[in-house]
Amino acid sequence: MNATLEHIWHEFADRLREFIRRRVADPHTAEDILQDVFVKIQARLNRLKDPAKLQGWIYLIARNAIIDHYRTRRETVEVPETLAAEAESADGEMEELKTSFRRMIYSLPEPYREALVMTEFEGLTQPQLAERLGISLSGAKSRVQRGRAQLKQMLHDCCTFEFDRRGKVIDCTPRQKAKCNECR
Repeated sequence: MNATLEHIWHEFADRLREFIRRRVADPHTAEDILQDVFVKIQARLNRLKDPAKLQGWIYLIARNAIIDHYRTRRETVEVPETLAAEAESADGEMEELKTSFRRMIYSLPEPYREALVMTEFEGLTQPQLAERLGISLSGAKSRVQRGRAQLKQMLHDCCTFEFDRRGKVIDCTPRQKAKCNECR
């Protein structure tokens, strides 16, 4: 059986309309989605290799059209004028954090501090660090790794961190009896 668009419309339009209306509250939007589905069917009908899978293929197109509708629908919210002032305070906190972080790095023992400053602030690669310091690549890697470990321990001793599911820091709270004074 070679299905034509007219045949598909007569056979599936009413069922697809109900399928879409159960998932989209606005009847006009549902009708628009139905029309989009049939436009997509018309554009891709020649790619359907197995006519026995016609119904599943059509409903897949309809499901995807509904998903696309919800993805593109964005609710807008008015931005309050005070938002800029809040962003500035966050920038101030970020600058304080950067200053505290730099103080911690500069309190590390010389070889580790030097390795971290050159790799993290100056942007040198570890092979470039090794060449500049006249040490082996494994020695440069070791210094960077040990410096990072010492810095991590300093941060852990000083603050409690909260992470999101991807491991990014979302909150930092100084410990009550912190061993450092760098972040206060």
